[in-house]
Amino acid sequence: MKDSARLAASIDIIDKFLNGIPLERAFSGWARRSKFAGSSDRAAIRDILFCSIRSLKTYSEIGGSKTGRGIVIGYLLDIGKKPAEYFTGEVYAPEVLSNEESQTILNVNVKSVVENEVDFPDWLIPVLKESLGPKFKVINSFLRNRAPTFLRINSRKASLKEVQSLLRHENIESEIVSLVSGALEVKKNNRKVKLSKAYKKGYFEFQDINSQLVCELIPLSDGFRVLDFCAGGGGKALALKDRADIDVSAYDVNLDRMKDIPIRSERAGVEVKIFSDLNNITRTDFDLVLCDVPCTGSGAWRRDPEGKWSLTYDKYNSIQKDQISILNSAKTLVKEGGILVYMTCSFLKPENEGQIKKFLKKNTKWETALTKNLFNSTNGDGFFIAILKNNST
Repeated sequence: MKDSARLAASIDIIDKFLNGIPLERAFSGWARRSKFAGSSDRAAIRDILFCSIRSLKTYSEIGGSKTGRGIVIGYLLDIGKKPAEYFTGEVYAPEVLSNEESQTILNVNVKSVVENEVDFPDWLIPVLKESLGPKFKVINSFLRNRAPTFLRINSRKASLKEVQSLLRHENIESEIVSLVSGALEVKKNNRKVKLSKAYKKGYFEFQDINSQLVCELIPLSDGFRVLDFCAGGGGKALALKDRADIDVSAYDVNLDRMKDIPIRSERAGVEVKIFSDLNNITRTDFDLVLCDVPCTGSGAWRRDPEGKWSLTYDKYNSIQKDQISILNSAKTLVKEGGILVYMTCSFLKPENEGQIKKFLKKNTKWETALTKNLFNSTNGDGFFIAILKNNST
């Protein structure tokens, strides 16, 4: 496909998204109908879509309208391209620019819009400003960018240097990240990583650098009984298992989220026990219970830009109710002197410090051992962690 045809496809998909169709569904529908499109075409269009949705308000303002055409015009101008070169009206290309669109392009100050526009829902801006303080503008810009690909090395199977060498043989370049004990950042051929021999052999897992950092903050000792209470795909359970000789179990209220854990744990060469029913977790003597709770995901909106536009005020409040409910359930599974870990991939204080404050107010026999926010200093996702100790007698 020509670049103009890719842009036309992007316009169509964005319009469907703006009309309420989830982005992945709109993209998948286009891909099914467009058998002529190769893998490189699909990858290029996906890049345009994600870039555009990350900067939805900015590109709408630059392009003069909140439409697929306006947003793609804004995208082109922001990356230094001339829309008229692609909007030719030729076969599969977008229709020729209208007089109004051409006038908008002539008059817009792209740099000023990029510097001053805020790419968040209006209702959420005060919450973000309160949570981020002077970092608000920095995070606004940060979330417009594509997230890097980080790998966590499975130290039971391979070393950093070994994995780096194996990837290099497949033309995948990476750099060692010194912030944690075993991490690589992929610098070239990101899309080939999952097809690599090293991945298939279980030598590494995909895991954001800040996710790795918070896992390393969790205190562990050999012999610990650990429960990953909101396990999802099991990434953090596997990361903890790699650090120490511990017994790890996983539970998630949504069983479907855990479907990949058996495959991932087998590939990593470790055992993760899965609880399918909360009632089956009868023993309450876990040394550590980890709650990576459902959240707005604001810290990871580079990866899921649709998430910030689909978040509503009601959903935001509902998420917070779920978070405190999870904490109250999980605390009953921690033995005396044990540890409860609360974690989000969110920048928002009400989901982070606010929830810990509420919990400690009602649970006076618990105390905080550590709280930490990880923002954008490592180029990783936003994360919050609180480590709580059970001093019940």
